Amino acid sequence: MKISQASAYALHALMYMARHVTQLPVTSKVMAKAEGMPAGYLAKVLQQLVKAGFVRSVRGRERGYIFAKPPAEISLLDLFQTMDGEPLFDDCPLRHCTCGGTRQNCHIYAQWVSATRGMKELLDEMTIATAAWQHPEHRFGVPNAKSGVGGPLNVLPNPESSAKNNGENATF
Repeated sequence: MKISQASAYALHALMYMARHVTQLPVTSKVMAKAEGMPAGYLAKVLQQLVKAGFVRSVRGRERGYIFAKPPAEISLLDLFQTMDGEPLFDDCPLRHCTCGGTRQNCHIYAQWVSATRGMKELLDEMTIATAAWQHPEHRFGVPNAKSGVGGPLNVLPNPESSAKNNGENATF
């Protein structure tokens, strides 16, 4: 499974908002600069998030974006499916085969459904609120010396105690 660039930017924008909830509304330019994302592309991604009802645009002097839906109610599965416009894992990996891709007539598709069920459940249970505190804050395009992936910035402590975690302990 490969998440689109738009989905990755949407996830990081929402995690930024969750980490900085006391500083909302926040503009797309502030988020883009903080996360190392292209401002124009992020603005388009945020428009999709507004259309989907995840965030709301605030106009006026205190302009920017705020959550329209609590981050604890936005699952990663909902976010990715909204951004990519299709259900994850529902298609057969052999899309161009003539078998018709049903569990009854294709052993490969049956195995695919079984293998992806757990990932789908994990993404449905993981929320933006939980992901924000379990994923290192970093900038796109700024490599970490050890992994080559985005490097850590100042990560704020999680205001929610681990008791409120609801067992959502997956990391990305």
